[in-house]
Amino acid sequence: MSSIRKLERDYAKADRAALVGLLDRITEADALTRLGLESRLAELNTQIAAQDLEPETTHASAALFFGGRPVIGSQGIEAEFGTGAVATFQDLVSKVLAKNTSGLRVKGPIANKSAATMHITNIVRGSFGFLLEEVHDQAQLIDTNLKEAVEEASELLDIFGEADEERFQTTVVEVDQRILATTRDFFELMRQHGATLRMVAGESEFQFGSEAVARGFERASGTSIEEDEKSLDGQLAGVLPSAHQFEFRARGGDTLKGKVDPAWTAIDLERWNRELVGVDATVDMAVKRVLRHGQIARENYVLKGIAPKIDSAAAAHDKA
Repeated sequence: MSSIRKLERDYAKADRAALVGLLDRITEADALTRLGLESRLAELNTQIAAQDLEPETTHASAALFFGGRPVIGSQGIEAEFGTGAVATFQDLVSKVLAKNTSGLRVKGPIANKSAATMHITNIVRGSFGFLLEEVHDQAQLIDTNLKEAVEEASELLDIFGEADEERFQTTVVEVDQRILATTRDFFELMRQHGATLRMVAGESEFQFGSEAVARGFERASGTSIEEDEKSLDGQLAGVLPSAHQFEFRARGGDTLKGKVDPAWTAIDLERWNRELVGVDATVDMAVKRVLRHGQIARENYVLKGIAPKIDSAAAAHDKA
């Protein structure tokens, strides 16, 4: 059972326990009140039984429970903050989905943004929060792309806010600059309004207290990403076809490691191991640099293509 469905069941069980307590205290003189409470108790029992039998959802959902200065208990939330936080989270999900499916452009409209649309389907208890869900007419047997994007976006926010610096450094190198900017906007909004957050997505639950919000904002605002492409001469040391990983000894002594572009198949990589290892070659690399406060913290390489160097003297001899 997903965390959100478990929350709904727990709320129903809490209501049921409260009703049972009230019924225990009602006298025979309160017959009408007892009748109403027993009717409500029967509804809750039916609801809980149905929840226990519900199949696991394959659609996207996320519950955002806000606390702190913008929230008045479970009564309400500042409209400007609440709408801004939900809109920024939706924007982050849209960009993660675009990156995973069609690629996220440096500028311009987000591709297929309508596919990332989520709806506020309920106001949830536990401070004050919103339940966001993917609305679909038909059931699916496998997780939707949007469900995966929501869970990835939620985990990304958690990584920015948690204390583990190594996990942050490892993850941020995979992040797009536009995703980074939206992450910064989310934490900045939370920080400015003195808000906290409890987030439930899929099987996971994340907590963002004031320290996590401050840490997330500092990391997102102090980090930038540069991307470019370059060609290098050297020799391929080898590739791991199943993992799509490579090792390349560049001319000058540097050994570079990274991923091979997924456009190349495992069969292609097996051929590289047979034909190109130890051969003078030129590779095309996509290079991503993570800068922390202007200093390079990490570099990531993606091998886009490789071609053996042609020995011009040998070629001329063969032609002669």
